[in-house]
Amino acid sequence: MDTKFGQIRQGDILLVPVENVTPPENAVSHLAVTLAEGEMTGHAHVLSAEAGVVAWEDMVWVVGDAPGELTHQEHDPTPAAVVTPGIAYRVVHQREFTLAEQWQRVQD
Repeated sequence: MDTKFGQIRQGDILLVPVENVTPPENAVSHLAVTLAEGEMTGHAHVLSAEAGVVAWEDMVWVVGDAPGELTHQEHDPTPAAVVTPGIAYRVVHQREFTLAEQWQRVQD
């Protein structure tokens, strides 16, 4: 991937910019989208934006001109306006290899 926009990591969530991808025409915009909820703590990674956020499959898109804000009550309680609007990002959940020799999502 050759893009001037970089990856964004917040705890066990990674946002990877994807070129030439746009939201589906019937996609609905929300003021905030939960990217992941903590299985252990109940805290959530949330992407919000003034004009809205579109989420589909494992992708997100910030609507409008202002950057989207990432928050997490435990790691980053103050919103960080770091998600570039008008760019599709793939949401990747970090995985770890367990002693039982199995891959699993990291539990927050």
